[in-house]
Amino acid sequence: MVKYTNEQRLQILKIYYRNSESVAVTLRALTPIFSRNSRPNRQAVTSLVKKFESTYSLCHVAMPERLWVSRTVENIAAVERSVANDPNQSIPRRSQELGIAKTTLWRILRKDLTLHPYKIRLTQELKPMDHSK
Repeated sequence: MVKYTNEQRLQILKIYYRNSESVAVTLRALTPIFSRNSRPNRQAVTSLVKKFESTYSLCHVAMPERLWVSRTVENIAAVERSVANDPNQSIPRRSQELGIAKTTLWRILRKDLTLHPYKIRLTQELKPMDHSK
C-alpha cells in the first residue's frame, strides 16, 4: 500500500465526507487529483476512514518493533538450573513450569546451552570412565 502524506489523507477524507460518505463517488472524485493508476483503492479509503474515526488522527503511527525479551540471562540461567535438577523432564512440562514458550525453551537449549535432543539426558547420565584397570 502506498503511504500518503498527511495533506493527501486530509484531502481524501474531505472528499469522502463531502460526497455523503460514499466510497465510489470519492474514488471518482480522486481520479483528477491522483492519476488513475496512483489513486487510492476502495480498501485504502475505507481503512483510512476507519482509522480516522477511531483515532481522530491523520498521522501514520508506526508499529513498534517486536522485542526479543525471552532469551534473557535470567531465563537462560533458570533453564540451566532446571536441566541440572531434572534432565529427564519433557520440554512442554519444563516450559510450563518456567513460564517460557516451548520454542523459546528450545532455542535456549540449543543455541545458548548447546544441548540437542537426547543429549540433555545423556550428558547427565554419562560419567567419566575409569581407565585405571
